[in-house]
Amino acid sequence: MDVIAEAVELIRNATCPGDHDQAWELVGKATEDRETAAGRGFALVRSPDAAERKIGCDLLGNVAQVEESLREPVLLAVLELAATETDHAVHASIARTLGCTGDERAVPELLRLAEHPDQDVRFYVAWSLPLGRADDAVIEALIRLTADPEDEVRDWATFALGTQCQADSRAIREALWARLGDQDTEAREEAIAGLARRRDRRVVPHAARLLDNGGFSPNTLTAIACLGDPVLVPYLEDFEEDQSITDALGECDPASRAARDAFAAGLAEALHARLPELDFGVYGEICEPGLTLAVCGDIWSVERLRDRVGGDPVRAAGLVADELSESESPGDAA
Repeated sequence: MDVIAEAVELIRNATCPGDHDQAWELVGKATEDRETAAGRGFALVRSPDAAERKIGCDLLGNVAQVEESLREPVLLAVLELAATETDHAVHASIARTLGCTGDERAVPELLRLAEHPDQDVRFYVAWSLPLGRADDAVIEALIRLTADPEDEVRDWATFALGTQCQADSRAIREALWARLGDQDTEAREEAIAGLARRRDRRVVPHAARLLDNGGFSPNTLTAIACLGDPVLVPYLEDFEEDQSITDALGECDPASRAARDAFAAGLAEALHARLPELDFGVYGEICEPGLTLAVCGDIWSVERLRDRVGGDPVRAAGLVADELSESESPGDAA
């Protein structure tokens, strides 16, 4: 029996969560042969057997993650299946696979599945959204899912709303604030990160306690860098510096931030002096830390550029000019 058929049999006769875990491992092994996995996946999603449809969806989801050329065919096949599917386990696989395509055309079906009675389906909806869209319907669905009775659903929905979605509104902040008292540690941390990314100063004491307890992720440090509050400097200084800690300290320490801003101003002046016709800009984003230099469609992190040139803005302008010149094709130069 091949691994795909074995996975189907495990799902068809599953009696415990371990059977599903083993089937998932077999799907992962089968996906190593992408061409075969895709062919079998497209065939299985049309099967009258629910176990085969589920494994077919899982195969297509894995393939879509690594084969960009197959994402649209996978999307269309899974949307066709979703129109008539009644099995809850298959619905969960549909929700996951739609997220793997990264295609905004999946959003209406995900929004429909967001109301599903099965927690696994709602989990994969939270895992899949927002798919690049942050319209009112997506935000409303994520807000509802942040209050889901299941911990994993709330955790992923809070991450999607707070970090993956960069929209900001009173309703979003209220939903994130509601999770600060969540019984689930991860949901609380995601709420802190989401509020910090929106530079909501009221969350500073919560961020300080999180740092004091030492239980945080790189995503949280990025959010704390967005917050940029000097109160957090002593907490950050307690940790051995890695790039995430260094970046957060750079944003939270007023002297460091002022030096960075002075470098950015000097860089802009030096670039204009060297290439007066050059179209460029230096900007920051509300939900992301640091500054970005954008030139002719290319971008540089101002902080990384500053590190490369030892803080010399004139040298940085020369480096940018040289890199622009090197990337210019012969046709462009002519």
